[in-house]
Amino acid sequence: MLHSIISNELHGLFYIMSAILIHLVLTPIFIYKEYQRRFLFTIVLIVLIFLYWKFEDIDPLIYSLHLFPISLIAVILFIGFIPAFITWTLFNIGCMVVLNYYWQPALISSAVLLLLGGLLFRNITNQPTLKMKLTYATGMLLVYEVLYALLTLNIQSPITLYAAYTVIFSFFSLWMITYLQFFVKKHEIHKQRLVALEKDRMLGQFAATISHEIRNPLTSTRGFLQLLDQKELSFNDHKRYVDLALSGVDQANAILGDYLNYAKPSSNLQEQLELKEEIEAMLRFITPFATDHQVAIHINHENEDPLYILGESKKLRQCLMNLVKNAIESMPNGGKISLSTCKLPNAVQISISDTGVGMSKQQLNSLGKPFYTTKAQGTGLGLVVVMSIIKMMNGKISFSSNLNQGTQCSILFQQK
Repeated sequence: MLHSIISNELHGLFYIMSAILIHLVLTPIFIYKEYQRRFLFTIVLIVLIFLYWKFEDIDPLIYSLHLFPISLIAVILFIGFIPAFITWTLFNIGCMVVLNYYWQPALISSAVLLLLGGLLFRNITNQPTLKMKLTYATGMLLVYEVLYALLTLNIQSPITLYAAYTVIFSFFSLWMITYLQFFVKKHEIHKQRLVALEKDRMLGQFAATISHEIRNPLTSTRGFLQLLDQKELSFNDHKRYVDLALSGVDQANAILGDYLNYAKPSSNLQEQLELKEEIEAMLRFITPFATDHQVAIHINHENEDPLYILGESKKLRQCLMNLVKNAIESMPNGGKISLSTCKLPNAVQISISDTGVGMSKQQLNSLGKPFYTTKAQGTGLGLVVVMSIIKMMNGKISFSSNLNQGTQCSILFQQK
């Protein structure tokens, strides 16, 4: 009997664990937003439950006392109310249609569980610690099993030893699932924080340089406004001073606008981008940083026609800015960066070359690995973010380099 219970419960447990694993693998590939990630897990779980119905030798008690409550509690604790409601609906359909078993106890017990966990105790189930998650998961399963037992006594014979063992092993399965899903969720949160930390670090460095760059047009604008205060000015001089003062304000405003656009959270929208315009906008932002490091940036567009790709403007600029910034920092004594674009059959290419210190073969092979960096104060996440965004925009990135001979970066965007 124990062998049969453990075997059936392990089958159910593997289906739930498979849903967690598939969700963990698919999430970074598709880069879903938070609410989309929640529904992704629900969809994966539903697909696996359909496979469970079709291919497994379903034991009604294992389904009602083990698979159903554990899946519902996991979704309530870690995903949200709407996905939990979808899960609740699906499993009750299974009780009524697929199993054709005593569905009333499962329906009522799961409804109470959904109400308690999804509505009344929503803030409680969002507790961040593993201990609290395990406590509430155990309490919810206990409520479900007790209600199910009480309702079952009114329908059929007293609870058997088989059912009692099923309930006992269900608690061990629940603790394992809660532990696993807690660390999956924790991994996602840490990844988001690390990406945000890398972006904030870059923003802090740019802010210091940009503040100096903004001061120049503001100083010149103040000077022209003082000249306008002179009583004896010709009409042409007056107009020229006004235009120069306005151009200084526009220059400062453009730099601030680019900085704020970069700092603002992205929206994950796909749009048609003109590559040359995006590069020019990025250069307005990065040029002060390059000038401060005695680095000259040379632009060469091999085609006069516009070059279009699909993507998101802020993310593309973030990528280009990361790459150009890395090139600048590889030239501690100043140097030159060559940035060029060209049109290829069914593709657009961006090339970035520098005259910096270059990299060895070993360093080149390690590029793109999390936390690997050649910079003293780097996090190793900047290039990871860049590669992820380029891949999402249907592009490929490659590097070639030799020590003391600079580095060449090539980005190839496929055009549909």
